[in-house]
Amino acid sequence: MSGQKQRTNFGANKSLTPGSYKIDKVVLTTHDGTEYNIENLTVRLSLTESLYSPNILAQIGIKDTANFFESTPLIGQEKIRIVVSTKPNSFFAKTKKIDLNFVVTEYPLYASAQEEHTNIYNIACVSDHAYLSRLSKISRSFTNTTDVEIKRIITQDLGFSDFEVNGTVTSRMKGVIRWQTPLEAAEWLRQKTYDEAFSPFFLYHSLDNKIRLSSLHELMSAKEYHTYRDEREFSQDPYSDGDYDQRASRILDIASNLKLGKIYQGANGGWASENNYLDYSYKTYTKYDYNYENDFNQTLTLNQKTPLSTQFDVNGEKLNLMPKSHLEHVSVNNLSYGEKDTNYNKLKEKTQGKTKAIEEALESVSHDIKLFGDLELNPGAVVKLKFPKAVDPAIMKQLLAAMKFFPKSARDIYDKHLSGRHLVTSVNHMFEDGEYFSEVRVKKDSFGIEL
Repeated sequence: MSGQKQRTNFGANKSLTPGSYKIDKVVLTTHDGTEYNIENLTVRLSLTESLYSPNILAQIGIKDTANFFESTPLIGQEKIRIVVSTKPNSFFAKTKKIDLNFVVTEYPLYASAQEEHTNIYNIACVSDHAYLSRLSKISRSFTNTTDVEIKRIITQDLGFSDFEVNGTVTSRMKGVIRWQTPLEAAEWLRQKTYDEAFSPFFLYHSLDNKIRLSSLHELMSAKEYHTYRDEREFSQDPYSDGDYDQRASRILDIASNLKLGKIYQGANGGWASENNYLDYSYKTYTKYDYNYENDFNQTLTLNQKTPLSTQFDVNGEKLNLMPKSHLEHVSVNNLSYGEKDTNYNKLKEKTQGKTKAIEEALESVSHDIKLFGDLELNPGAVVKLKFPKAVDPAIMKQLLAAMKFFPKSARDIYDKHLSGRHLVTSVNHMFEDGEYFSEVRVKKDSFGIEL
């Protein structure tokens, strides 16, 4: 199956639209080591990466008119290498390329197409280190900061070399990893990992084939990757550089679950919590009440403002003064490892309430948006979204006219509440019918308006 014509919709020198791509290779390796480039059978490809997942998921749609399934044969013990490239609209711009390895987990769909002698099926794949993890178990003792042990799991137990830490990890403990898969152990450690501001960390795998352990505050303090606008009109000549840039900045579709669920965040400890600690060693009992208004550092949020109003009350009680909305009971043994070393329950004494609140604040607002595809738009990036005000067209026309004389008034045409800095938490890269789109979920932990 070598020498097949590869599908492309960008020219040799530059792309005409930001959704252009080229599937260079979809190489399937069978159980006996035979390789097949099935790019010409691939009619749909999706790659899903998430801030909450240390592996990438792939779904490949196959249209088979050559009896490939039987003649190969496919038995569920295959490996797949995927190479995809894109190129910006410049003669001098560097081609963007991803090169990823997967292992087939299942064939979840098989059906006959309307065309005679044609079969359609999907191939579900995971990153090879995730496949290995599912079939492995580890158990051992450790003493170090949690990022060191996570790195050991990723690089030594799973053999994944390209691992990096973003942010300063201050969580150090002594303990034992009980028998579990390597990625389960890494997730268990990640939940105990925090920085000097008690910000949680995320462990995730990106299209550049790196696994990162990144502090939430480290991610949110980064410069915006790009600005995207929810607009409908085009003002540039078709296929011009301006048209390319306008399309690349366009929100094509939005179907958001805005969240704004204060009651759910409150029940999970977002605004207040009661944290109880019973120390077996010293026979002491202590209690710490978390109060969002007093304990949360708003300067570390995406938009440096609060999502919570302290003017609102329920039966006379403000949300940040209702600690029993979320209760935690932790047993602490300060002498479990002597005077110097601490176990993971001791870490909770420092972070319980604070880290959970930071995580819950990120659930304040959520958008699901569709953009033209971009291989470099990945989870962990900060983007700025701009949504137009919902006003009468005549009023909007006046606002636009004012921009000609007062450029700073451009901000007046956008909804300050919905707009602002957002954190990308997941991206589904979809390649189908010669078009490449990114389905992106973004979240923010603060509003752009004063409450």
